[in-house]
Amino acid sequence: MSRVSVVVPAYNEAESLPHLWDRLRTVLQSYPDWEVVIVSDGSTDQTNKIVERFHQTEPRIRLVALRRNRGKSAALMAGFKAVTGDQIITIDADLQDDPDEIPNLLRTMSEQDVDLVGGWKQKRKDPLVKLISSRVFNGIANRIMGTNFRDLNCGLKAYRREVVDSLDLYGDLYRFIPLLAVAQGWKATEIPVQHHARQWGVSKYGLRLSGLFDLISLLMITKYRWRPLHFFGRWGALLFLIGLIMLGYLTAQHFMGMAIGNRPLLIFGVLFCLVGLQLLFTGLLGDLILQTNSRAKK
Repeated sequence: MSRVSVVVPAYNEAESLPHLWDRLRTVLQSYPDWEVVIVSDGSTDQTNKIVERFHQTEPRIRLVALRRNRGKSAALMAGFKAVTGDQIITIDADLQDDPDEIPNLLRTMSEQDVDLVGGWKQKRKDPLVKLISSRVFNGIANRIMGTNFRDLNCGLKAYRREVVDSLDLYGDLYRFIPLLAVAQGWKATEIPVQHHARQWGVSKYGLRLSGLFDLISLLMITKYRWRPLHFFGRWGALLFLIGLIMLGYLTAQHFMGMAIGNRPLLIFGVLFCLVGLQLLFTGLLGDLILQTNSRAKK
């Protein structure tokens, strides 16, 4: 039977970790081969000491300690590199996601023959602002990618080994793991899971403006990674056309005897044309770089 590995990103979760370990230990007893890796993301409380104490009584639970707080994406990547299992579970340390759902995730992955199973917090126990922002964020991401996931950012997920090996997370890309997996050709689904209100500590992952920038990054590295000219060229051509129309209109007025030298529209027309050409050449340069790299690899 394959090994089950559990990755737990934790940042100053000394209060919740003993409760999490009690629950995990009970769930994992039904699996003959398992391991737990807790990634301390630059924690400044007693998180590291608590995990080291767990390790003394159970060697299958290990600590990976990052020197400074680098964010959840970095913590997950560190955990993925440290585990050795064929089936990998991620779960947050705050116990809002229920460890009892782990068998359901693994069973679904096996029965439906999918590569990733995400949790869907159907009855979410979070503040109203967080609920609304998450729904809007999920809606925008799904619209861009053409998917229909209901809960992209649930920390409770099950992966096959090949999926985590293919991931390259940075920034806030951990929010889009199902979308990244689907874009690479992996099969992903989600199932309803229990969600609880936080009882210990405070939330570390809230609404961030950087998530919007990572959404743009997601679009570029999935839909336009191998065809940058299609993205930059589309916007460049549009801006250049608008600028050309402005300049054409001013040219007609010039031949009709009107003064155009002090017209703001002249500045905007030239600016739109220049920016449009810059975007076009940026896309062309991106295509040339890809072609050069492709030849070098061959």
